Amino acid sequence: MQGNADAASDQGAVVNCKTVEEAVDALRKAETRWLVANGRSFGDGEAIKIAHALRSNTGLRELSLAGNQIGPAGAAALGAAVGQHARLKELYLHKNKFGQKGTESFAAALQSAGGAASLQILNLSKNGIGPRLPDNLCTPTLFTLNISNNDISELPTSLGQFPNLDIQLDGNPLASPPITIYERSGWSAMRDFLKEIEASERESNARVGLGSVSHMERDDALLSPARRALYEGRLGEAMSLAHRANCVLGGVGLSGA
Repeated sequence: MQGNADAASDQGAVVNCKTVEEAVDALRKAETRWLVANGRSFGDGEAIKIAHALRSNTGLRELSLAGNQIGPAGAAALGAAVGQHARLKELYLHKNKFGQKGTESFAAALQSAGGAASLQILNLSKNGIGPRLPDNLCTPTLFTLNISNNDISELPTSLGQFPNLDIQLDGNPLASPPITIYERSGWSAMRDFLKEIEASERESNARVGLGSVSHMERDDALLSPARRALYEGRLGEAMSLAHRANCVLGGVGLSGA
């Protein structure tokens, strides 16, 4: 009976909007299930208005704002609204202008607002994301993440902890892990590779007892990335940067020349 009730609740209006006013009005209607406003040149201002209306909406299942001009401010507003929405299942935001900053803001807002309890599909392709995918972008309910055709060169090892997640990576200059793994064997092989890296880094960190980064005569421009790499568990990169910055990694006993 519950399945029939859920199916019935998914029946409702599909609204294709030309203006932000139409979108806001549609979100005020309980029967709206799918809202589409693709290619309308919406920017941050329009995205913020839609996000505000979405906060009081409880019935939407799918939202598509693809092919617009939404940047970091709009991304953050949408992340906060989607994060607290209990029923939204599909979100299409491809071909916008999030960039690295906007994607990080979107992910942080999404998680702090509640983590999007029902979100299953997220499309962020062609958004200028890079060089690194944010660690906190994925949620436990997510089945499909499309981040193709961005500028991503590094994936967080935490992605290996989502066994049900399928990620589309085509068109990224991925170096860590190398994109050839994905091209040869698909996402499942990439996920296993990330899990192995994460386990290896945890073991290395426990063995050497990593502490802080101390310094002698140092190059601060290199020290900051060395510290970040250290805290994120990328030991090899941290050690290499530390050598170049003439500093010591606490707990490792690595000194500069």
